[in-house]
Amino acid sequence: MLPYSPFCIDFIVQWHSMTRKPLAKYSNRKLSKKQKANVSKNLQKRITKLRRQNAMEATVISHMGYNIVVQTAMNTPVFACDWRQNLGAICAGDQVLISRPDNDENPVIEAILPRQTVIEKQNVYRGAKPFAANIEQILVIITHQPMFQPSLLDRYLIMANMVGIDSLIYFNKTDILTANRDIEKVSYLYEIYKKIPNVRWVFGSIKTANGLANLQAELSHRKTVVTGQSGVGKSTLINALIPDICVQTKSISAVSGLGRHSTTNSTLYHLDKTTMGDGVLIDTPGVRSFDTYHLTAEAIERGFAEIYPFLGHCHFSDCSHTHEKNCAVKIALKNGNISQLRYDSFLQILTESQHHEQ
Repeated sequence: MLPYSPFCIDFIVQWHSMTRKPLAKYSNRKLSKKQKANVSKNLQKRITKLRRQNAMEATVISHMGYNIVVQTAMNTPVFACDWRQNLGAICAGDQVLISRPDNDENPVIEAILPRQTVIEKQNVYRGAKPFAANIEQILVIITHQPMFQPSLLDRYLIMANMVGIDSLIYFNKTDILTANRDIEKVSYLYEIYKKIPNVRWVFGSIKTANGLANLQAELSHRKTVVTGQSGVGKSTLINALIPDICVQTKSISAVSGLGRHSTTNSTLYHLDKTTMGDGVLIDTPGVRSFDTYHLTAEAIERGFAEIYPFLGHCHFSDCSHTHEKNCAVKIALKNGNISQLRYDSFLQILTESQHHEQ
């Protein structure tokens, strides 16, 4: 017999979910070098053992419902897997080892191979959750309708720098970029951002296919995660880059057990082989921005590649780069080595992080 009625239990669960404290402090804990070494050593032992047992290697396509959809090689059927609960979060792009079942049950993911790169979405209650692994670049889709926000673009660039990947910016809707005011603003922003290392631009229009070939060349044979705000034309662009996306989507839905492919989880798609070879694109329908409040000051500083070289050369070691004399950053700003736009964004994002720590 239960000590509480079903109604009381439901009330207690709801009250707990409303009053739980954020786990930011817990999620920011880091393993020591010795702990990381032990974890890595144990993982390598398990991987070696699984390979001796002829475990299959596969790429995670998507995590849908109670199934993880994987594929062992390009142009082979996708299939659903169960997974060991102690593996942690598994996301699109992960390379995994799968045990072969002796019966009709689903194969089981036994291990996640070490990730080359991983992008995580921060949650104030649940901590960091990965949504794309082993990618080489991020494709950010922007436009002037709605006009993109430089501060949001800066956060993408900070994330890319921290992860160690390139940034590819696709400016869409050039066919309707006709107003002089919009042209001047876009040109002004482009002149600022084109100078940032590891950032490439492509201008075009999905509606007219202008610039599409240039974009395909940038995506060819590369693993890319794509993101963009609502209204920038992300879905239309994905359909243009992946002609058989409906076929791929139906295959994923069929093996996942879900009637239709409706998920906010990331999904990996194969790009058009004739134009982009073995390139893949990870769509992130549930991710439209990146939070930076949880990052360290150093991670934010390194994300501003044109400002970072001047840091550490100020007269005061604890310089805030706002009012102090002989501030190297302020001098660079005055000399035109740093734009006012990026400088303001730099201070804003640093301030947000400092307030979060307090």
